[in-house]
Amino acid sequence: MIHYPKRYWGLPLAFRWFGSPFPRTIPFAALSVAITTLLQLADDWKATIVDAFGHPYPFQVYAFVIGFLVVLRTNHALARFMEARAAVEQMQSKWADAVLMLQAFDGVAGGVKSWDSGRRFGAHAPSDGSDAFVARIVHLVSLLHALALQQLRGDEDMRNLVVARQRRGNGVDLAPAISLSDANADVAADVVAVATGENSDASIERGVRHSENDETTKVVRVVLTGEAFAKHRSRSTYNLGGAFHQTAAVADAHRHREKLLSAFSLTEADEKWRACCAATPLAVVGGVDGAELAALQRLDCDRAYLVMSWIHALVVARAEETEGLRVPPPVLSRVYQTLSDGMLGFNQADKLAKTPFPMPYAQMLTVLLLVFNVTLPVMIAGNVNALWLALVMNVVSVVAYQGLNETARELEDPFKPTHANDLGLPQLQAMFNSKVRAATPGASAQIDKLEQMKAVRSMERRE
Repeated sequence: MIHYPKRYWGLPLAFRWFGSPFPRTIPFAALSVAITTLLQLADDWKATIVDAFGHPYPFQVYAFVIGFLVVLRTNHALARFMEARAAVEQMQSKWADAVLMLQAFDGVAGGVKSWDSGRRFGAHAPSDGSDAFVARIVHLVSLLHALALQQLRGDEDMRNLVVARQRRGNGVDLAPAISLSDANADVAADVVAVATGENSDASIERGVRHSENDETTKVVRVVLTGEAFAKHRSRSTYNLGGAFHQTAAVADAHRHREKLLSAFSLTEADEKWRACCAATPLAVVGGVDGAELAALQRLDCDRAYLVMSWIHALVVARAEETEGLRVPPPVLSRVYQTLSDGMLGFNQADKLAKTPFPMPYAQMLTVLLLVFNVTLPVMIAGNVNALWLALVMNVVSVVAYQGLNETARELEDPFKPTHANDLGLPQLQAMFNSKVRAATPGASAQIDKLEQMKAVRSMERRE
């Protein structure tokens, strides 16, 4: 998703190259300009055309029909694009709401369960395992969202799921929960190197953190500078045109794909597809451990449903524990309903991803536009005498018709990673991670610990 500034009356936008439909209209405009130039310079042909044209009305009817069809396709493409964005937003909102409810039900509710009321009385204190349960839920829901986005963009490579890390300033705080000692400082640096792909331009800062009850915890902080900081920052923040700067996982990924995509044609080649997916990884809170990876790799599609089954099983198991989810069953059922509503949004988005724009319409419009590009120079040669004006009229008309058609062709597939103007799935994943983190402040230490352990295991596997 390309976010662009609107200053100076939008004039700088006219000169933007990447993501613009204008470069893709150049071949069609060049064809029409060549025909116009040939007809204008050939006096015999031009005289014949002038004698043949009594009135341009027949061509005007044809141009009107083509224009109507192009506008109809553009409206339909824009509707598909916005519907896809609405479906993903429903998916995000519902799954984030489920995390928020489970956080409250497990960590705040203090009621007595009906089957336990005969043995224990009074309100229960929050369970010591509540933060661990919520951290596990946050991880699984983040993984669920990432796998859903992977399926929408047709990506089956599990290597394109990376560990999401919270960014604090220009450093990576590695010891909010596990208290790495000075002896483990090198390990801490290696963990950051694994996450950023960079083993230089990093320094270690050691200190002590004081809690509210005067307890002290050793802190090991890895500070990245130079190229390492720039690379880590691109995997740590997302930027919505200066409006929002939030802690997340992947920056605007269009700069990563700019070298992969051609400005003169849309591509769906397999190698380009895989390269674009690899250039725009999706960040998962806590990463993906070995057991999860093995289970997920047994499937080549619909992996989100497997993770959803894990979430349901975890909630059921927690509800069976005396100290967990102390709310009445009808209230707890809202969690399952909300998770289901989020899955409905995913399936609505998946419907758009799997249902292309109808081929007969696209084929007919493509042929009619080619005929328009060839016949337009003939009509202009019969009604415009000046060569420069004929060329200007050709370029303006062809760019208008073909530009709208190219815009529609790109917006019709809002999830394709090979399109520069897709919905920006890494950004959407980053925003979702930010939402679930904000909804679970009490479990932040457990979440950070989970991420660190996953990163260390990943480093050990690579070694």
